[in-house]
Amino acid sequence: MPFIGPGLVRALQRLAVVGVALCSSLADAGAFDPPPSARELHAAECVAALEARAEALAAQIRAGQAELRPRLMTQLKYGAAFIGSAYLKGDRDEARSQALLDEARERQGTLSAQDLRIRQAACAEEGARLLAEASALGRSVVNRVARRKMDRMLAR
Repeated sequence: MPFIGPGLVRALQRLAVVGVALCSSLADAGAFDPPPSARELHAAECVAALEARAEALAAQIRAGQAELRPRLMTQLKYGAAFIGSAYLKGDRDEARSQALLDEARERQGTLSAQDLRIRQAACAEEGARLLAEASALGRSVVNRVARRKMDRMLAR
């Protein structure tokens, strides 16, 4: 059996420390996170599309078209319904969800105006369905989230 000297032991210890540090940094960087599912990507795309429509409505309201407030609230409820549905399905990593939303916003910038309108209409329809299927408690939470978001948007 070969002799393992103190120099080799120290080298192996250092290698183990470097390995643990590397694994730790990869884990912290999300290197071991699974890729986003189609459902996660779809939810992020719909939230981004509905958010863009809500921003346009908020700008019109701030410019004096107060009669659009109910439409804004509806759009915000639909977006909140997507977020609530994703949460109930286990998507609770806020940083990951925010990163997916940021990426969806960037991809959305490459859509034509017509394609964006089509996506917004489809997502609004799906958001309405999600909201209708939600429990009374879920709808209450969605309403509260949408109200707070609307207040922030219109306070700018």
